[in-house]
Amino acid sequence: MTEEKLIFLLAVHNHQPVGNFASVFKKAFDDCYRPFFELLEKHPDLKVTVHFSGPLWEYMRVKDRACWDLMQELTRRKQVELLGGGFYEPILSVIPEEDRQGQLALMTQFLQSEFGVRPRGAWLAERVWEPCLSKTLAEAGIAYTLLDEEHFHYGGISDIHDPYITEDAGRALHLFPIDKKLRYLVPFRELEELGIYLDSIKRTGGMAILGDDGEKFGLWPGTKAWVYGQGWLARFLDFLENGDFQTLTYSEALDSHPARGRVYLPPASYEEMMEWVLEPEDLEIFQGIKAQTPANARRFIRGGFFRDFFVKYPESNHLHKKMLIVSRRVNEEGDAEARKELYKGQGNDPYWHGIFGGLYLPHLREDAYSHLLRAESRLPALTGWEKLDFDLDGREEILHQAESFGLVLKPSLGGSIIEVDYYPLARNLTDVLSRRRESYHIEQSKKTAEGKSIHELAKEPPPQAERLLRFDRYRRASCLDHLFHPATTREHFENRDARELGDFIGQPYDYRIEPASVSLSRTSDVLVNGERGFLLVRKVIVPRGQEILIQYAIESCSENVLDLAFACEWNFYQIPEEFRLEDEAVSLCSGKLRFEAQPRPEFWHFPLQTLSQSEEGYDIIHQGICLLAKWKISLSGGSVFSAEIRLRETGR
Repeated sequence: MTEEKLIFLLAVHNHQPVGNFASVFKKAFDDCYRPFFELLEKHPDLKVTVHFSGPLWEYMRVKDRACWDLMQELTRRKQVELLGGGFYEPILSVIPEEDRQGQLALMTQFLQSEFGVRPRGAWLAERVWEPCLSKTLAEAGIAYTLLDEEHFHYGGISDIHDPYITEDAGRALHLFPIDKKLRYLVPFRELEELGIYLDSIKRTGGMAILGDDGEKFGLWPGTKAWVYGQGWLARFLDFLENGDFQTLTYSEALDSHPARGRVYLPPASYEEMMEWVLEPEDLEIFQGIKAQTPANARRFIRGGFFRDFFVKYPESNHLHKKMLIVSRRVNEEGDAEARKELYKGQGNDPYWHGIFGGLYLPHLREDAYSHLLRAESRLPALTGWEKLDFDLDGREEILHQAESFGLVLKPSLGGSIIEVDYYPLARNLTDVLSRRRESYHIEQSKKTAEGKSIHELAKEPPPQAERLLRFDRYRRASCLDHLFHPATTREHFENRDARELGDFIGQPYDYRIEPASVSLSRTSDVLVNGERGFLLVRKVIVPRGQEILIQYAIESCSENVLDLAFACEWNFYQIPEEFRLEDEAVSLCSGKLRFEAQPRPEFWHFPLQTLSQSEEGYDIIHQGICLLAKWKISLSGGSVFSAEIRLRETGR
């Protein structure tokens, strides 16, 4: 009797974010995607299931016709099964249901139109799972998806070599467990080691199930030389073709192998993602607990939840809540073009951070905001002021939309401005990431890179790391009010040595809305050179078509003479080439905007840089520019210091 072959299921997921550099797209196709499928074409008996995200399909159709034609041929001869999913690679569970269905339908329609196939399976971005997705996917005509083995362990499932079935509200969905060990073996280990593990799977009577990023086949650091230069992929495909294996597409496996049983899996992602979402202190505790937990109790030990990124990073939460507001309006009154811009703004990358994930990459955040603002620009303009709990923290924010500028004010956070949109450039000018401590800032021991998965590599911080590890004590919003000792210097402030004399940063302001303005105010005691007094800070924000005017009044509420410095802080997403300090003002956006103040202040400014980790190592990233307009003032007995700040178009 002939021994049955081991069924090997291979799914390759390829993705580049909306807004990534064209050079990155080209490199990905030249070094990774096209070479992979050129080798696969030489092995016509091997079956592979493939997912390209929408941004890659759009690029391939126009810029890489050789790869496009190759995918057409591999699909035509049924060597490749194409997976669906959200077209612009959103985390489906954190966007509204109407948008989930729209993103899934857009991919299905694209694959039907261009390749003549309707996808039966869907790839979930970052394998982020929530139980409600069973119903979402089933209603979109999807029969199965792939999840990491971690998901199944949390559900009490130890056998990860067969498909399972789940449901939500009676809508069923098949689930394939991705073997984590296979993820780490392919393509990072020699075939002998892989063969030993595959033999162990065969003895269980199950299938070898692998689904992972295609970028590991040539785009991750060191993999191009290993996978192609040293021939690992060619040997691997020969190994599958000539060995005791049968490769199937996932749909073929679904049709020929019934589900092993019904499961209900908790919210999860892959193991690394659920660690990245933890705060550094929590991660250290978690890793200690995990190290002491026996293997048979691992289902009870888990990291965080993807939505915790919206707690960990206020900037991620802000982008997410902006997206939800735009989504609501687009679905109520938007056209097809506004909906497509919304979908592009939902791409997952700028919403989170780990070894991958683009929250720390300003060009990806900028692109997401750009699409959301373009969608917003196609909607009827808001009239007047709107009170709304924008970020869903239980406190009201104030929104305004004018001809050139959009504003989001946050009275509860120092009476600050947390968003300034400039519609002619479709740009959030205040999209600045605060500098914060990350777990990888802790010094790591050196490890060799040989034979390591990208998740296993430790990176050495650059020599200037110490200078960059200055973390912000408050969110880098704008229109923030500082009171300093008059001898305070820019260096004191930049180095976080400037002591606040009042209690205004991060504290709630009273506010009053008028038809043309919002007035914000707060009173605080101050202590200067042993003299205690009380100050009232009042600012009136007046949007005027092509400009934003802020009128300040700093009033003494006591008889004591107080000599101090008042500074208004703004944080702008500007690259150095766009920013210029002039004699009496500041030029922004390469001269398109002008920031000016009266009476003439002293301007302080310095770059905001972060030290973050990526697949390449440590990156020093310019996040924006901190700008302060500072005045030395002397107040007593009801005297008032008045100033005006304008952000206006120049007509250039």
